[in-house]
Amino acid sequence: MGWGCWKTMNLLLVNRWVAPTVLLLVLISAGPVSAESNDGSISGQIVNKTAGDSPFGSASVRLVTFGRKEGAPLGQRTTQSDAEGRYAFDGLDRDPNLIYVPFVRYTEVNYRPAEVAQLQDQASLQLDIPVYESTADDRAIELERLNVLFLGADQGMLHFMEMGTVLNAGDRTFVTSNPQDLALAHAIRLPLPGGALGIKIQSGFSNQDLTSGVGGVQVTSPVPPGPHEFALSFQLPQTGSSPDLTLQLPYPTATYSVYVPETGVTLNSSGLADGGSMVLGDESYKVYRASNLERASVVSAELSGLTPEPGVGPSQLAVFSLAVVLLVLGGGAALFILRTRRRAPQIGHVRPDLEEERLDLVARIATLDEL
Repeated sequence: MGWGCWKTMNLLLVNRWVAPTVLLLVLISAGPVSAESNDGSISGQIVNKTAGDSPFGSASVRLVTFGRKEGAPLGQRTTQSDAEGRYAFDGLDRDPNLIYVPFVRYTEVNYRPAEVAQLQDQASLQLDIPVYESTADDRAIELERLNVLFLGADQGMLHFMEMGTVLNAGDRTFVTSNPQDLALAHAIRLPLPGGALGIKIQSGFSNQDLTSGVGGVQVTSPVPPGPHEFALSFQLPQTGSSPDLTLQLPYPTATYSVYVPETGVTLNSSGLADGGSMVLGDESYKVYRASNLERASVVSAELSGLTPEPGVGPSQLAVFSLAVVLLVLGGGAALFILRTRRRAPQIGHVRPDLEEERLDLVARIATLDEL
């Protein structure tokens, strides 16, 4: 990503609250289009990973062409895989502006390769597409990590970010039972303190799949095996000097951490231990942490030391919260699991080369928009 894109993003963040959509559009902007030959090809095999890497068989494969400059799908082609699940697309344009994403739909779930394809540097690529059987049983779901970050207060509201990794440790894709009936839906649960308002997914899942749930929210998106990072923002009304941050963890949780700025605000909790200090951006945070928590564990906590108006303006909160999302999209989620008293990298030093993460984001958008 060029300096101009970063400068544009910084101006947007400083001057107003910026919707996540704007951030995404900045991230997926790219350089000019140049013409290349149409000798590109993408091939691979559909493999059922639940059945021990067995060939999938014949299926319809869709190849979506995505324009980096346009920030939108430009077209698509379809083909039929053979009896061994092998597919191929030939005659593809090798224009560096183009990204190719093959998809297969199996048991009402869309699957794609772990990588997306660009052909400007090589004429052919092999991309296998893993698929999985589905289950509505959530016993293989875990929270590899869960982090709650207190950003500050503005106009009587306390602002937070929640980030983490949902881990599907099984060999089947978790799917929501009764997704059309919100009262009966059994979806992926993301825990939140009681009274949370203004909940918005910032990365990892879609707000279209967000529903209310007991003790937090539910996400009806399918969750294939493996880790799935997410970030969301929420608010709590500032109705007193000791807001309650108690939450119940819906799944076994390897690490749960709460980050509080070292500005006189403290967290009182019998279930969270002192995790040292950490620098995020230009601010020092106190870390409170617990590990190896069982399913349905209740972690009690409350903030203290809040003043009626901490004086954090909306533009400051926007800059920081969206910078945190940028870190998550750019692989910076590891920032939040650094060990005790290790200094985190400054937000201003986020590496400008987010190519791989940006392309993965493009593929996510293509999946949502095209299928």
